[in-house]
Amino acid sequence: MQLISKQYPIIILSGLLAVVAGCGSSGSDPAQETGSLSLAVSDGPIHNATKVCITFDEIEIKGSGASTVVALDPPEKVNLLDFQGKNAAPILSNHELPAGQYQWMRLGVDAVRGSNGGAGDTGGVECDGVSSYIAMEGGSTYNLYVPSGAQTGLKLVGGFMVPANGSANFTAEFDLMKSLNSPVGQAPDVMLKPAVRLVNNIEAGTLVGMVSGDLAGVEGCDPSVFVFNDGVTPNAIEDDVENPDDPVATAMVNAEIDDAGETEYSYSVGYLTAGEYEAAFTCDGAVFEPADGKGASISANVVTTLDFP
Repeated sequence: MQLISKQYPIIILSGLLAVVAGCGSSGSDPAQETGSLSLAVSDGPIHNATKVCITFDEIEIKGSGASTVVALDPPEKVNLLDFQGKNAAPILSNHELPAGQYQWMRLGVDAVRGSNGGAGDTGGVECDGVSSYIAMEGGSTYNLYVPSGAQTGLKLVGGFMVPANGSANFTAEFDLMKSLNSPVGQAPDVMLKPAVRLVNNIEAGTLVGMVSGDLAGVEGCDPSVFVFNDGVTPNAIEDDVENPDDPVATAMVNAEIDDAGETEYSYSVGYLTAGEYEAAFTCDGAVFEPADGKGASISANVVTTLDFP
């Protein structure tokens, strides 16, 4: 099995959520006002995998008082590889909550070490195996587990507002290139230590582009595009190190045959919070083209094009 061998700590999200505008009716009691919360999941994909199936079984939401647990019955099983770029799979839709400030969300996942994740998978395009698992090219499946996942799941820390008589809509963007590894001594399990960006949808844009075949078509290349914060020189992700200079997002470069029979290479990075970034192409996650990156300006609800000729 070919998996990225790097190990990365769970990234705790903070400061990524913004107040969503909304107001209650004049003279209403704020304690009685409600709004709605929607959450979807999306993926920055990984090479060599055909499915990454995650089973979400509950969402816990913490306000000023006791937390609220929303059971997902039946659980939502999502193949993250089906939801790349600006595509996302909804796992909570218009759930009514008291309006006001909230402290964090926790995604409950069925991903336990030593479980039978993947049992019953038929090898098709559907996530028809049990629990959470990864399916590799060639047909092998491996149980996925989240460290302490049975107790804490995926806790997404950061304040957010549910507006009175309005809606708050967020997407949790997984970055599998920074998340999956197969630690020594833990086979056949694969560890999912997610690098997740939680994005307010009304503040997000998309970056897309074409890549020259002279770059992406080189033999032995696993073509990808890495996106860094503005001013960061493209650099490799370090093992076991939380580094603010790590990429904020990654994307695979996909190959398609056009009408003339030529191979075209393209990429798409969704759910980037509006702002300035540096993007670069890489075959191996270590050497980048261009070496100092290309500037990308992202605007909310806009598709920005950046090519690598």
